[in-house]
Amino acid sequence: MALIIYHQLGHNYNWNFESISEDQTGDGVILAPRYMDRKTVELLPSNIKENAIFDPQFFLPDYPKGKLKSYDFFPQNLSEGFQTTEYSEEYAIDGAKRCTYFQESNDFQYLVIPSRRRTGMPSDLVEMQQKLFVDPFLNIISQKRSKKKPLLQIVLNVDMVKDGEYSKYLLNWITSLTEIGGVYLIVENQGVSKQLKDIDFLSAYLRFIDILSENGLDIVLGYLNTEALIYTLANPTIVTIGSFENLRRFSIRAFEQTDEEKQSGPTPRLYISTLLQSIAHDYINVINRLLPTGTNIFDKNKYQAEMFEPTFRWHFTKPALYKHAFLEFSKQLRDIGLYKGKERYSRVVELLNIARSTFNIIEEHGVIFDSDSDGSHLSHWLTAINIFAASKGWR
Repeated sequence: MALIIYHQLGHNYNWNFESISEDQTGDGVILAPRYMDRKTVELLPSNIKENAIFDPQFFLPDYPKGKLKSYDFFPQNLSEGFQTTEYSEEYAIDGAKRCTYFQESNDFQYLVIPSRRRTGMPSDLVEMQQKLFVDPFLNIISQKRSKKKPLLQIVLNVDMVKDGEYSKYLLNWITSLTEIGGVYLIVENQGVSKQLKDIDFLSAYLRFIDILSENGLDIVLGYLNTEALIYTLANPTIVTIGSFENLRRFSIRAFEQTDEEKQSGPTPRLYISTLLQSIAHDYINVINRLLPTGTNIFDKNKYQAEMFEPTFRWHFTKPALYKHAFLEFSKQLRDIGLYKGKERYSRVVELLNIARSTFNIIEEHGVIFDSDSDGSHLSHWLTAINIFAASKGWR
């Protein structure tokens, strides 16, 4: 099966639709009711819906932030005061009916069974998920005899994945659910670096994905940054790309009660495919000045041309930044999708080594990147995929 790319939608989701339509940077979308009200979703054309996954986003069921208020099946809207102990069987069944009906009537690709976000490694995670969502949704889906695959959403955290016993507990539960057709995995990582550098987590998550894939389940990986590149080795069905940082790394802050007006915007960044990294924009002139004439590490496309115009004003709200990244990174994912198994591993290793060499060349000419723009993640990624490759007999 070819690697499939979906856009993780959020704020300014029209950029994603335009990128897919104009540049063929994706095969579908994951819809976000946090940012899209019910009427907007219902009015989407059928050709978008049939290649769309609707994420109910029940992460914090007691607070319907943003456009979540427009969905009558969101737990707080339904029960007028969500509390786990008071979310009765009646509410759970009613919510499952409404949410399932909404997904089916809009003809989305899957029927997503939502998940709460939990912290730590709670001993009752499976019990609560089963009671609040899994059993009610599966019962309704069974009654409707829907032909669409149920897709079980699970919000993990780093500790859950890295702990061998806990991940085994989750894997045993997931693979015991014979009624589901796939899993929509989200990982909450509260690390401060722009790129993931936890070798133990990365290698453990690759094993986690691989086990589910080997059990014949469709695997959708949500909220990914460029580490999507190495996750392809575990043979997921769908990998995601997103615009703003909170769509490339899951953050519960996007669903909490916060004063968004006081939050400052991120530094505008440029994705460079040969580096597998997005660099702060103020390095661009320095690179052009210090590297030898004729040396060009920048990807050339219409968005790059726009951004490199002297009159361009760099700001995180400029769509060219994101459309450029979508275009160049999707090309890399498409390329990797042409390979399988050991050959895919070899291709990813090649890309990582090219990135390391390119960083070395740039630094030899005097450009020293900050920790959010450098290549320090590459050695961590190589180590993690080598661990995974060894477990698969690829090296």
